[in-house]
Order: sequence, then C-alpha cells, then structure tokens
Amino acid sequence: MSLLKNENFRRFASGLILGFCFFGSYFHSLLLFVFILFAILFIMLFFELPTLINLPLASFKFWLIAFLYPILPIFTLIYLTIEYRNIDFIFPLYPFIVSWVADTGAYLLGKMFGKHKICPTISPGKSWQGLFGGFISVFVFNIFILPGIKSFPFVLYLNSLLAIFLFSLLITVVAFLGDIFESILKRRVNIKDSGILLPGHGGLFDRFDSVLFVAVFLLLIIWINKITL
Repeated sequence: MSLLKNENFRRFASGLILGFCFFGSYFHSLLLFVFILFAILFIMLFFELPTLINLPLASFKFWLIAFLYPILPIFTLIYLTIEYRNIDFIFPLYPFIVSWVADTGAYLLGKMFGKHKICPTISPGKSWQGLFGGFISVFVFNIFILPGIKSFPFVLYLNSLLAIFLFSLLITVVAFLGDIFESILKRRVNIKDSGILLPGHGGLFDRFDSVLFVAVFLLLIIWINKITL
C-alpha cells in the first residue's frame, strides 16, 4: 500500500511540475512555448523513439515512421500555436488539456470500476468503464470550455449540446486510439514506459500519446472545412 501511495504521489508531483512549466511557458510567450515543443520533439526523436520502435537512428525506416509519429503531430501543435494563439488564446492548449482530462477520467473510473477489459493483451489496464469515464470527463469539460473557443470552424459547429456530445465522443475515441497505439508499440518491444524522464508517468510519449493524435484530428477538421468551403 505504501508503494502505491508513493507512486501516486510521484505521479501527482511530477504532473504538477510538468503542468506548471509547460503551461507557464505558454502564458509567458509564443516563442518560449514553441521552443518547449521543439525540445519535446528532440527528446522524443533521439532518446525515446529508437527504443519504442526498436530501430536505429540511421535507418530510413526510422525517419519514415518518425515523420508520421511524432514529427507531424508536434509540428501540428506548433502550427496551431502560431496560427491561433493571438486569435483564440485557449484553442492551441485544447489538445493538451482535453487529452489529459480524458486520461484522468479514464484512470480514476478505471481504477474504481474497471472490470471489463477492452484489449487485455495490449493494455491490461484499459477498461470499458475507464473509457466511459474519459468520455464523461471530456463531455463535462467541453460543456464549459467549448463555448469560449472562437476558432473557426469550431465556433460554427459546436453551438449545441448534441454537437458538443458528438464532438466529445470523437475526441475521446481519438485520444484512446493514441494511447492504444503507443501501448502496441511498447508491447512489441516489451517495455513498460517509453522513458524515465517523468517520475510516475514514464516518458514523453507516455504523457503525450493522446495529445499527438488529438492534434492531428483537429488539424484534419480545419483542413476539411477549408477544402469544402
């Protein structure tokens, strides 16, 4: 029991420090936040991804995979920050916050009631109850946060409770897929965490796996809307 408490404390403390530094950089300046994102990308590429996919840095296959995961998602986050921070201060942070809300809701409900596993051979901790907890958390969060988002096309589409409900469902599924995708990679190379940088959380991929998927999903919505206009 003392070990569990210690692990939870480490998870909480490191998450608090990470959140303070991460969001503090965003509020400080665009330049500092973009620098932090580049630093995250650097650590992912050169310290975590080679182990996660079991490929050497010098191989062509490594960089082909790296372009899709995590280079493209991180550059998407940078694009959203540069493009929208001055227009809508909250929107560039949305992929991070909503992913962590989903993760927290899934973790808490899964710990308490997670009896029915989704894919025990890939990620034994994931349960349908946890996924439902993630969805409820995202839905409640979106009810409060989405009306304040001014970015097009979201300001146009997310103007009713049903729209927010459906969008929350999509976001929850996308965040879950990001989590499961990283679990598959870790299962293939038989590792528990992508790194040891964040005590109680593992590596940066462990903390940003859902964020990477959600960011690309939001960018696809923006691009599809521009194409169809």
